[in-house]
Amino acid sequence: MRYWQTYDVDDICAVFSDLRLHPQTVRKWIKNGLKITDKGRPALIYGNDLITYLKENNNKNKCKTDFDQLYCPSCQDARHIFENKIHVTQDVQKLSVKGICRTCKKPMYQFYKLSDLSKLRHKFKLVGVSELYDCEHPHGKTHLETITDSTLGESTTGDLFDDKR
Repeated sequence: MRYWQTYDVDDICAVFSDLRLHPQTVRKWIKNGLKITDKGRPALIYGNDLITYLKENNNKNKCKTDFDQLYCPSCQDARHIFENKIHVTQDVQKLSVKGICRTCKKPMYQFYKLSDLSKLRHKFKLVGVSELYDCEHPHGKTHLETITDSTLGESTTGDLFDDKR
C-alpha cells in the first residue's frame, strides 16, 4: 500500500486479496467515514487515508488489560479473576492462562511469556500447573523407562504348541 497513491474499490480488494476482502466491505468503510478524494465515480481513496482509517478502527475495539486482569469475551471488558485462581498450561513459547470472570463466571483466556511465570505465581493462586515447567530446578532426566518382561506374555520355549496330553 503506497502512501500517496490513489486506489479504487477493486484495487483495495486486490491489495487485500489474501484476506478475501469483498468490495461491499470497502463501500461500508466509505459510508462509515473513510475519506475519498472527490464525489466522482469510481471512488478514489488515498493510501494514507486507508492506512489511518484501518489503524483507528483496530485501536477503537482494543481493550487494555492490567497484568492481574484478563479480557472477558462475555462482558467485553477487562475483568479481575474470580478468587485469584488461574489454570496455567504451557504452549511452545508461551503460557496459556485460564481464569473465571468475577462478574459473569464465564471462562477467560490470555497468553503470557514464559518469563512471566514467577509474576503469575506472585499475583495469583496457580491451579493445575504441570510440574515439569513449574519447578525452578527441573530434573535432568524426565523420561520414564518401562521395563518389559518377556516371560510374562509369551512362552519362549514353545511349550504352548506341544501336543503332550
